[in-house]
Amino acid sequence: MALKLDISKAYDCVEWHFLQRVMEKLGFPVDWIERVMSCVTTPSFSILINGKPYGMIHPSRGICQGDPLSPYLFLLCVEGFTALLKKAKLEGWIKGVSIYRGSPKVTNLMFADDSLLFCQATWAEGETIAEILQIYERASGQSINLEKSSAYFSSNASDSQKGQILEALGVKEVD
Repeated sequence: MALKLDISKAYDCVEWHFLQRVMEKLGFPVDWIERVMSCVTTPSFSILINGKPYGMIHPSRGICQGDPLSPYLFLLCVEGFTALLKKAKLEGWIKGVSIYRGSPKVTNLMFADDSLLFCQATWAEGETIAEILQIYERASGQSINLEKSSAYFSSNASDSQKGQILEALGVKEVD
């Protein structure tokens, strides 16, 4: 099965602590992490009402969309999600799919805030993916937009398998 996921307000909801921990886990130097986190945590905003600025908003999470550094920071966050998928694959909880017999198995492809996941169409793998998504959502502050997410099944998947997986994940099926 293939699962297309869409992350809601991907840039707005990134937890700063999560971003910092990912950079630490990836082995970035402490000075670099401190500089990046300073760039992320210091912006403030004011609201224009009838053309006049009012108040100052000091965000507590999120990365500024449009900032040249933000796409790279978002990729670091996605690396945290990929690490969870790699661990599940290493431990045999998900298997991924092969392009041809004997090739390496692929579990995911990432495109900015869209993700494609590949796994066997079994209840166990569907449950594992659902658990990974919950862990990632709690840690990163991001959430999956179930309305824009969908699952595609091979012709080998039975209707009962499809139903169980769709229920576990909360997404719709596409042809």
